[in-house]
Amino acid sequence: MRSIPTDLLRAFVTVIDLKGFTRAGERLGRTQPAISLQMKKLQDLVGQPLFAKEGAVSDLTEAGEIVAGYARQILALNDDMMLRLAKRDTRGKLRLGITNDYADHFLPRLLSGLAAEGLGVTFDVTCDLSIDLLKGLRDGRYDMVVAMTPDGPAEGAFMTWRESLTWAGAFQRPAIPEGEPVRLVCYPEGCLYRRAMLSALQREGRSFEIVYATPSQSGIEAAVNSGFGVTAIAGRVLPRTLHALGDETGLPRLADIVLGIYLAEGRNRSVVAQSLAARFADMLVDCTRAA
Repeated sequence: MRSIPTDLLRAFVTVIDLKGFTRAGERLGRTQPAISLQMKKLQDLVGQPLFAKEGAVSDLTEAGEIVAGYARQILALNDDMMLRLAKRDTRGKLRLGITNDYADHFLPRLLSGLAAEGLGVTFDVTCDLSIDLLKGLRDGRYDMVVAMTPDGPAEGAFMTWRESLTWAGAFQRPAIPEGEPVRLVCYPEGCLYRRAMLSALQREGRSFEIVYATPSQSGIEAAVNSGFGVTAIAGRVLPRTLHALGDETGLPRLADIVLGIYLAEGRNRSVVAQSLAARFADMLVDCTRAA
């Protein structure tokens, strides 16, 4: 009886969900050729073609539909088993590093699910700039990090996503006066949102002024909501208190960033970190489908 590794099944499901080998590779921290090789290996193990046409990943054969259905069940059981084993792991404490906005948006949902299932996981959470979180992971200060990078995933990504940024302002506030400097509310230097805003405005030759800088997400929301200035944020985690600004404002397009889930390497990688990384990834996939 042949066994199919879960990493092949996860790659297969990701290819289907994202409708492409390249996008699946970006999310899983692999190259497009590596994903293609995984799909070939999976088809060799199954003994039947999974895609009706070469390169048409959205068109599955009957065998492909069967494998996809079982793959989702197997992965769900695998992730649930690992999370329940984490309850018995002596290292049931997770040292998590995460950016402020993703912590505010996703952690309540994650913790609510864990509490409902009665899983004995404890957390030591640090919110910081992505550059400092990734350095802390390399230095052994974290078990898991959710962080952003500007051009592609950093080394050792568990999963990655490309995120679109949006300008954000207050509801029922006047448009940005033409010809006046753009008033920016942002995190301290080193933040990729800040970098994206400055790069976009400089590229267009627009004048700007940083009028409020703070490491606090609530502080940024309060300043923007008061009409003191505008900011940039990933559209996925735009707070309900703020309004996405459209093209009518004349603000330049912001470059995308890459969000990644990263785990400590080698003997420092705990069962609980792997399990919660998979659960966090599932939440992001669900959020993408809903959008």
